[in-house]
Amino acid sequence: MQTKTLYRAPWDFLLIFITSFVVVFLLGMNILFESQSVIGVLLAGGIIMGCAAFGVYGYSIQDGTLKILRLGWSTNIALSDIESVEYKPNAGMGSIRVMGIGGVFGYIGRFRNGVLGHYKAYATHRKKSVVIQTKKKEYFLITPDDPEGFVQVLSERI
Repeated sequence: MQTKTLYRAPWDFLLIFITSFVVVFLLGMNILFESQSVIGVLLAGGIIMGCAAFGVYGYSIQDGTLKILRLGWSTNIALSDIESVEYKPNAGMGSIRVMGIGGVFGYIGRFRNGVLGHYKAYATHRKKSVVIQTKKKEYFLITPDDPEGFVQVLSERI
């Protein structure tokens, strides 16, 4: 039996709502003001595409690396650098965004809260939180579609 190594990044209701609202708002502003300006269209499109490019679309465990799948690229964490992995539902609650995207195509960037301290988030669903701690005491928050299965597979690999 082959172990699952590719996990989707499901969106929670809040992420769907915020992303939809921002996209409709940006595109709607051009329509509402009957903008014939190329700058307005390029600005709205640039913001949407920029956020989409940094979005999180899945997670893959392969070749000694955890790959956080983005639009055409990935953010990688070497499995040898991981000290622990734990399923902690809602671990991101009460977080303050230090720098990043807070709800358009994901909760992505640097955050801080009382539970994890400073951490990097590559998340799309607040209740499916998996916390990864590296040997350098860095924390990562990710949200695979099967958090318990993900933790089991990643634990076996590290």
